[in-house]
Amino acid sequence: MFKTLRSRIAVLLIAANLPVIAFAITIGLQQFALSDRFDRDRLVQAAELVSARASGIAPGERPIEQAARDQIFLDRGSRGEIAAAIVDKDGRPLARDDETAPYGSAWLPKDGLPTARLDNDDRVLKARGEDGRAYRYAVAPIKNSSALAIVAAPFDVIGHSQTQWLLLALGLPALMVLLCVGLVLFGIERFVLRWIRELRATAASYDGGHLDTKAAKLQGAPRELTELGDTLAAMSRRVEERSLALEAAVDERDRLLRELHHRVKNNFQMIASLLALQRQEAPETLSAVLRAPEDRVRAMAAAYKVSYASGEIGHVAVAELIRDVALQARQTNGARLFEVVAHFPEDAFEVDLDLAVSLALLLTELLSAAAAAADSATVQAAAEPQGKLALTISGPAAGWLPGPSLSQRLIRAYADQLSTAIEELDGGAIRLVVALASEKPTIGMRSRTAA
Repeated sequence: MFKTLRSRIAVLLIAANLPVIAFAITIGLQQFALSDRFDRDRLVQAAELVSARASGIAPGERPIEQAARDQIFLDRGSRGEIAAAIVDKDGRPLARDDETAPYGSAWLPKDGLPTARLDNDDRVLKARGEDGRAYRYAVAPIKNSSALAIVAAPFDVIGHSQTQWLLLALGLPALMVLLCVGLVLFGIERFVLRWIRELRATAASYDGGHLDTKAAKLQGAPRELTELGDTLAAMSRRVEERSLALEAAVDERDRLLRELHHRVKNNFQMIASLLALQRQEAPETLSAVLRAPEDRVRAMAAAYKVSYASGEIGHVAVAELIRDVALQARQTNGARLFEVVAHFPEDAFEVDLDLAVSLALLLTELLSAAAAAADSATVQAAAEPQGKLALTISGPAAGWLPGPSLSQRLIRAYADQLSTAIEELDGGAIRLVVALASEKPTIGMRSRTAA
């Protein structure tokens, strides 16, 4: 509540006008009280005037003649909308003047003379007339007679001028506040908010990645907003220029990294080829010794080859890496048949390049040990919580992991690098868990190709 510019300014305007409203209400209530007092005094004066004119004319027992009535009720102009009558002591009319009363002739109380007095003025009585309406009455005794002069006016007529004062006191300030708030809100909408919406739409376009969007042209906007728009347009140009420069720098970095990975891969393959040539010329006993370092060099080369082929610098697809290492394991055994089957879910799991090298070396050692113990092996992958991947190697009988040797020490070292443990399961299977890449690059070879 009150979070928008319009609502807050409206509250401030209303708060600023509260003293004016309070002052107007105070004056209105005072005028209401004065007008009410004036109308009550006028009603009492009318009764006294009729009583004075009827002195010596109204006997108090029989109806008054027309000539006497005309003399008694000569004050019609001063009484205005006040009806007057002469009644006996029981309230029965002896003479009445209804000509100045637009509310009819049934204004006299239906149960005799009124007795209930106003709380704040005991000169004025109140009762309901024969027509059921509420009236205020003033009664004055007539000198030398038992008759009484009674005058009346409807309560709504008495309160009419007072109500006008009160409504005027409340209505005018309220109307002024409403007009003021309406005009200010219209001005805010016309001169501020619509231009702010234009600027906000431009900013939202930047946030969506559309850096080539230009700031809205604020023609007709106040100078402050126009200057803000020009500043935003200049900022957008600088952001676009720097973004283009950054993308060019990232492209150059990716190109250099790809070239570096390509050369590292070629160097590993060259080393592996040299070892293979040396192994072919070496005696049979030495040839078996050279096979292990050749496999390890080819495993490191496989990680760089898969990374280079994917086009995503620094990330390696686990499925492609394991297939490459499995193919290498099948070829290592020469004439002896060794089959490796890999099962992967549909998700494309990736690991960082530094972990991929350690993973390739670890799988090479494990598959080499599995090949020495069985004719086939199965590598199965499954997703784990918290961004991890579980690999299970099964096939050989229990106890196929190498004993104390260089291969055993390398397996432990690679497992430490991957922050995992080699867990032996029932039936001879082993299980290890590796951490997947935390996030995929948003700028690089793959994103540019997809675009």
